This record gives sequence, structure tokens and C-alpha cells, in this order.
Amino acid sequence: MTRAKVKLAKKIIFVAVAVAIVCVTIYIAATAHRRHMHTWGVCVMGLPDKVSASQGDQDVPLYILKQPHEPLLRKDDGQNYTSKVLSSWSRNIDSSSYMFCPMRSLAFDSDHAFTVESLESHLSTITAKYSGEYSVARNGNCVEVRFKHGRKGYMDFLTRYENSPTLKISEAVEFGLGAYKVESVEKKRILLRRKEFRRDGYNRIAVYEASLDPQFDLSREDISDFNRISWKDLPENISRRFISFENIPLKTGVLVLTSPDRKLREAVYNCLDISEFRMAAFPNKKKFNDISTILPVGVPGGVAGKPTQVCSSISRQDGRTAVLGTLARNKGGRLEEVFSGFYKATGIKVVVKYYSAQDLVATLYSRPHPYDMVAINFSVVQPEYETFFKDFVAKNGFLDYDMPDVSAMLVNLRRSEDEHESSVAAVRIASALNTKAVLLPLYQDIKTFYYPTDISNMMVGRGFTEYPEVADFRW
Repeated sequence: MTRAKVKLAKKIIFVAVAVAIVCVTIYIAATAHRRHMHTWGVCVMGLPDKVSASQGDQDVPLYILKQPHEPLLRKDDGQNYTSKVLSSWSRNIDSSSYMFCPMRSLAFDSDHAFTVESLESHLSTITAKYSGEYSVARNGNCVEVRFKHGRKGYMDFLTRYENSPTLKISEAVEFGLGAYKVESVEKKRILLRRKEFRRDGYNRIAVYEASLDPQFDLSREDISDFNRISWKDLPENISRRFISFENIPLKTGVLVLTSPDRKLREAVYNCLDISEFRMAAFPNKKKFNDISTILPVGVPGGVAGKPTQVCSSISRQDGRTAVLGTLARNKGGRLEEVFSGFYKATGIKVVVKYYSAQDLVATLYSRPHPYDMVAINFSVVQPEYETFFKDFVAKNGFLDYDMPDVSAMLVNLRRSEDEHESSVAAVRIASALNTKAVLLPLYQDIKTFYYPTDISNMMVGRGFTEYPEVADFRW
């Protein structure tokens, strides 16, 4: 072989190798892109330690449950019932008898089908939470539920995710009838996988515990939803891939006064500067809507405007020390500055105790609490009044004291089948929480939501902005 031919052969080999390297690089990049395209990544504050329908009335757990679980009935438009798991359902004229027939093509997993027997067992269990007098029995390929008296609210009860049909796999994992099943539950991540693969949808969901560094969270290659973490500046490479729109969710910021010392609670309620405190406690929020009670505007009984504060009527408590619990992201001295003014007005020194999101959530539902007050975002996962109040009267709830009169009012609210009566009862309870200085309403959230531009069917269901149903998204 001549020298020229050898030289030419070397060039050909070099070009071939270069082309191969480029092809491999493109293949790897494309594969990575497809992998991330098929993964819906979301960061949350306070990742739960299990996936259980029992947590369906809580904010972050509901976001997760919306993916693997499915309630027996839906009411997405606020009026009409639909179902993804029942082939038919009916009730008699006085709402004392209900008939439910399962879609027998559905399954919790490959070994456990959704059968008439499993529906009967499920209805027997959850109906006990709704009424003490009922019966459940099979009727052909359907299940009938009977009450001694008409219960018009039963179908609404069945729309709640905490009442979804489930199959318990372990203490940390349940399977539901939704499109996904739980793959793993870890301290910093929960993974879900679609039961049936789709080329034009998200086949994997990764739910991450948010870090203290928003830029780190936003840099995740599979990030699809960063609406649940606090951040100030959105990187340009992120904003190009997302579209935004504004919404007012049923979410409020409140200062829960956990201390049984009513004089302390009244001092905080009346003398703490709401505007200054909320800017310090929720530093990344850009807009605040004033609310006068825990009920947000948009829910019957919710009223705009700040609660009435009369600091001049409060006696000084010199030498008194109180503890505020809040998220670690609020470090920086602003809260201490706010409470220096409060100290001058009341004589009460407030010590700020900082927690990670997971640690703070762990303290909310146990007595006694390691603080006298705690600043939280109170997310209402559904517009039923009970969800606003139940954690203030629960045995292991937000407070270190009991309120039997408020508990009695809540029992009456639960029994009511009339919407107007329920609204009146809810306003009474919300007013009582103010009068007893149980909480200080700070704001109703107003938020800009961001979603990936490659989703072709953006408007999916009602209220999808906060709790998207990822299985429905297509590109």
C-alpha cells in the first residue's frame, strides 16, 4: 500500500471514529432527554414517610395520592358526579339506599383485581367513618349501602381521596386504582411508576424533599413542577421551558397559637404586626391577600380584610418568654427584628426555633408542642368545611389545649346535610378560633404557577394547578 493510500485510510478511520463518537453522544443525550421527558419531577416541602389514603386530607400527601389512587366518585366541576372506577351507581329518592357497581377490568396490581368482594369490603370499612347506622351487602355484581335515614352527603364523602379503595402492601406503601403504583418510599424521594407504559405521557414520577437551596432543586434535570417550593429568582433556562399563569388557591398562611396560656395568645393575636410578620415568615412570597379568619375568600363565609386587633387592651407580661417554630429557610434576623417591636409593646420576649420542613411537620400533630406558636401554610385540600377545622380539635392536633365547645360545633357541622346551615356553622367556628386567639390569620395565597410548555393538554380537570393529575398530561 502506497504512503498516500495509508494516509487516506487513516483519515477515513479518523472520520469514522469521530462520526461514531458523535452518534454515541447524540444517542446518549437523546436517551437522557427521553428519560427525563418521561419523568415528572416535583420538589415538595415535607415529604411524607408513607403513601397512605389516611393522609388524603393533607397537602403534600394529597399531591402524591392523586397519582396512584382514585376515589369511587369525582365531582370535578363542583356539581356533577363521575367515576373512573365504577361502571354505574345510583341512589333512591330519599338518599337512604345507594348502589355501586365496580369496573371489573381494573386492578390494584397484577395479582389483585378490583372485584365486587373488594368493593364490598372497602365500603364496609369506610362507611363506618360516616355513619353508625348502616348496612352493606352484595346485590348481584353490585354493592348496596343502606342507611336508617336519608344521607345526602354520602356521595360527597366518597369523593375524598382518604376514602379511596386501597391495597396495603406494607406500612409505607399502598396501591390504589390510579394510573401509577408506588415503586419506593425513601427519606428524600418517593418514586411512582405508571402501570401501563405510554409513549406520549409521563411514565415515572419522582417526588423529592426540597433542599434549603432552591437553585439546587431547580437544577434537577427532570424537574417538571417547582410550584411547591419557595424561590425568588427563576433561572432563564428554566423559564424558557415553562409557561406561567396566576391563580388564587384555597391556601392560607396562619400563625397557630399552640400555647394553653390564653393571655399569651391574646397578646400575640392583638399586638403582633401582621404585615411585618408575614413578610419575615414567608420571605419569598411576592403578594398577600388579607383575610379576616381561617376561611379563604372563595369559600362561603370567607371574608377579605385583616382581623381586628386591639393591642391597647392587652396587659404587659414583662419577663415572659415564648417560642416561635418556623422553617429554617427564614433564618437571617428579620423575624427577630419583628419581635423586638412586639417585645416593646408587650414585655414578651420571643425566641425563634428553626426546623427543616420534615421536622416541622413531625411536630405539628403531637402534644406537647416544642413551641408556643408556629407559622405554617395551611393548605385546604378540598372545600369541605371540616378540613379547615379538624386539626384544631383533634386529640393529636395543632393545639396543647382542648376546646369542647368548638368540638361540639364541629360535630354539628358534620351532621348537617344543608349547605346554608353548614355555612353558618362554619362561620361560627371560624369566629370562635379568632375570639379564643387560637390562630392569627395572615394571608390568603396568590400564586403564579409554572408548567412545562411541552404539555399539549394544559387544562386537565378542575383545580389541577395545585394537585395535577400527571397521568392525564400528554405531549
